[in-house]
Amino acid sequence: MSKVVIVSILVVVGVAFVGCANTSANLQRETARYIGGTVTPEQVTVSNVDRGVTDVKWNASAPTGNYNCSADDMVRRVYCTKK
Repeated sequence: MSKVVIVSILVVVGVAFVGCANTSANLQRETARYIGGTVTPEQVTVSNVDRGVTDVKWNASAPTGNYNCSADDMVRRVYCTKK
């Protein structure tokens, strides 16, 4: 029974850690980095965030246009396409 409790705690901690990795501020920053140029994170608006177990998808709006973006759960490999 104690193994089940320990595994449950580890799963909850793991999910909490992953959820913190793809906050809106991180998505803004990484979107601005991907777009490049003179776009700053403050200029990026993030919406429709869909957080999965292994990935995250979102829409972004910036002065250069609107984008569909995705990344792994830790927001390490960001990919955005202009709408």
